[in-house]
Amino acid sequence: MSVDLGVLASDATEIDSFSAMASKLGLTGFAIVGLPNEPFKTLAEGMMVYSRVILHGKSINSVRKQIDQIRRKSMIVSVPLKSIEVTNWAAEDKRIDLLTIDPSLENRLRDTTARLASISNTSLEIQIAPLLKLSGLNRSKILKLYRESVTTAMDAGMDVVLTSGAIHPMGLRSSVAMAHIGILLGMDRSYADRAASDFPKSIIERNMKKLQPGFVNSGVEIIHKGEEQ
Repeated sequence: MSVDLGVLASDATEIDSFSAMASKLGLTGFAIVGLPNEPFKTLAEGMMVYSRVILHGKSINSVRKQIDQIRRKSMIVSVPLKSIEVTNWAAEDKRIDLLTIDPSLENRLRDTTARLASISNTSLEIQIAPLLKLSGLNRSKILKLYRESVTTAMDAGMDVVLTSGAIHPMGLRSSVAMAHIGILLGMDRSYADRAASDFPKSIIERNMKKLQPGFVNSGVEIIHKGEEQ
């Protein structure tokens, strides 16, 4: 099972095109921004599509209000690395799945943030699209930013997830191709394979359990409800 958690297409009507390309690349599912009203759905030939929401906000309160409204409606919730206050809050909150590096902001992952995230099982997301689009000095800057953040995350025990960052079907990549990017970013082959395949799969499996009616909290599940007296 290989899942791309980072499809950033602005037009959800392209889902069928993404599905066809994902199938050719050996993927079994992908998370896309803009899937309406449901955390996931099954397409033809068993391809799974998951809803992803990116939370933006200048203050902790604004981000918290958003997640209270969308968590159970979305399979994947991510927060970009921005202000240290919002980023550290997101790293601690178990409802956040991914902290995403935005190369345009040049915000490197801090050690304190990575250690908080390692406790709450929040992963660092590295989108490979910026590396493939740019060249020369701009690519070197992003490569340096990614490498430093990946090293910080791994040293702190924070999982790193590799995603395509695709905005069109041709931007999708197989898990093998993304693992090769992971090696370029300083991962050994075993960890790169996990970052491209195992870690995304674990996030999906964990969140599927959370969507079950009997789920209360991590490790707590309602098995049987007693009759009211």
